[in-house]
Formats: sequence, structure tokens, C-alpha cells
Amino acid sequence: MVALMTYAADGQRRRGRPPRISRDHIVDAACEVGIENLTMAAVAERLGVTHQSLYGWVQDRDELIDLVSDRLIRRIEILPPADPTDWRDSLRAYANGLRRLAEGTPGFASAGLGRFRTLDGFEKLNHDVLRLLTDVGFEPPMAQRIYDSLNSLLLGWLAREESLIAVRQRLPTGPSGTHGRLITDLADAELRAPADERFEFLIHTFLAGMPDPLPVGLAPAVEVVVDIRDDLVGQAIGVE
Repeated sequence: MVALMTYAADGQRRRGRPPRISRDHIVDAACEVGIENLTMAAVAERLGVTHQSLYGWVQDRDELIDLVSDRLIRRIEILPPADPTDWRDSLRAYANGLRRLAEGTPGFASAGLGRFRTLDGFEKLNHDVLRLLTDVGFEPPMAQRIYDSLNSLLLGWLAREESLIAVRQRLPTGPSGTHGRLITDLADAELRAPADERFEFLIHTFLAGMPDPLPVGLAPAVEVVVDIRDDLVGQAIGVE
């Protein structure tokens, strides 16, 4: 994955550009267009400017998708468990929140699979989940690994669900029969199964497989300061 490189990271336009638009105006328009249909031309048309004028504020479509995603991800709130032993319930609530966001924003999940985002909203979310997990007894490297693994699982499932919408619409109303293959019928049946049921199976299986943290009183006292832009984090979790 490639870290986000921001062309105008401080939100300031280049000299000589007429102040007809701003970075916030561009992101507002991009949110209205939606990630799935996002093009620089579509955003420019909504703003009533030429698409070339957008490049004084953002580098390209990928950066604009990152900015839209960062704004959306801020809607997710991480709530610590009332009882430390219920930390899985907090992660389940996060998973459900991300699912609602992705289902309401076509293209969000698939766009997130190929990008490592370090904008403020994503950093805050990362920090909040790590704080939750370290508070219940996980050491920071394991907390980061759980967070990264859960995100990969969620985004992969959500992106696949989105890609299968058209496939489900073409499924026959009854058993395939004509194929004469058990695996085909089983695959069709799974595609027809309620999404809530399949999602709950996915999350339950993942969370059930997670190790339990050390009791809070026995966990080492550490101050969690995480900067996911720092290579030291990758070293801490064993990533070369």
C-alpha cells in the first residue's frame, strides 16, 4: 500500500488561482457526486468550474476520494465497553458502523482496499480503537494487529458484497438444477442468504478467534502514542 501524498496538504491553493472555489467546496461537491461516480470532471461541473482548476487544490481523483473518505469516517464513534470483558461488543459496534457507512456510500469499501490513509479522520479512528483495546489489556502491537486485520476483513467483505449486487439480480428464482453440480447450488444458496446473517457469521467468527487480553491489573502500563505514518509502528508489529 502507498501512503497518501497530498499535493496541497495544508489546504492552501497555489498562487495565481482565482478564489472561486476552496478545498472544502471541492470535497463538498465530491461528497454529493459520490465515490462510485467520482471524476474530476463531474466535480468541476457541479461547481461550475473547469476541471483543470481543481488541480490547484487536490492532486488527482485518488486524493479527492481520500478526502471524501476521511470526512465520512469521522461519523464513526468508538465507544468503550462499560465492562472490559465486553470489548468484543465494542468492535462489533464498530464493524456495524463501518458496514452502514459503506452500504450508504457505494465505492467506499473497494476504494479503501488499495489505499493506506493517514488523514486526520483515519488517524483518530486508529487511535480510538487502539485506546479501547489497550485499556482492556492488549499490548499496543497486538491492538494494532487486531485493528488492521478487522479492517481488512470488513473492507474485503463489503467490497465483495457490492460487486455481487448485479450477480444476485441475475440468479434464477429456484435451484439451478441444470448445472447438475452441488457446489453451484450451494454457492447460489449462499448468495441468496440474508446479508445480516452472513455478516454476523463473519464478525462472530473473527471476534471469537481473537485472544483474550491480559487482565487490566496485570497488563503493562504503557502510554499509547500511535503515529501510523511512522515506520516504527510497522517495526513494532513485525512488518519489514
